[in-house]
Amino acid sequence: MLGKNAVKLTTYSPISAMILAGGMTLSSGGQAQALTADEVINNLPVEQKGAYIAGLVDGLAYARWLSDRPDDAGMRCVHGWFYGSGNEKWAQIEQWFSRHLDKPADALLHVLIKKECGD
Repeated sequence: MLGKNAVKLTTYSPISAMILAGGMTLSSGGQAQALTADEVINNLPVEQKGAYIAGLVDGLAYARWLSDRPDDAGMRCVHGWFYGSGNEKWAQIEQWFSRHLDKPADALLHVLIKKECGD
C-alpha cells in the first residue's frame, strides 16, 4: 500500500508543485515575477545570486528531463554545462546578463543552455 501511494505522489508531483506555488503566490497578496538580469546582477547579494541562478539551472534541467524522459542526456548536459565549468561559466553568465539587463534571467539562461545542449 505504501508503494502505491509513493507512485501516486511521484506521478503527480509536478502538478502538485504548480498548485502549491500558485497558492503561495495568491496567499502572499502579490504577483510572482521573474527577476530581470539587472536585478540579479545589481541587486542580489553574491550568495543569493548564486542560489537564484543555480535554482534556475536546476529548474531548466528538470524541465528538460520531463520533456525527454526517460532519456536523461539533456538534463545531464544542462547540469554539466553549469556545474562542470567553474568560474568561467559565471563570467559568461554575467557578461550575457549585462548585455540584456531588461530581459528575464531565466530566459537568458535558457538561451545560453540551448546553445550548448540543444532544445
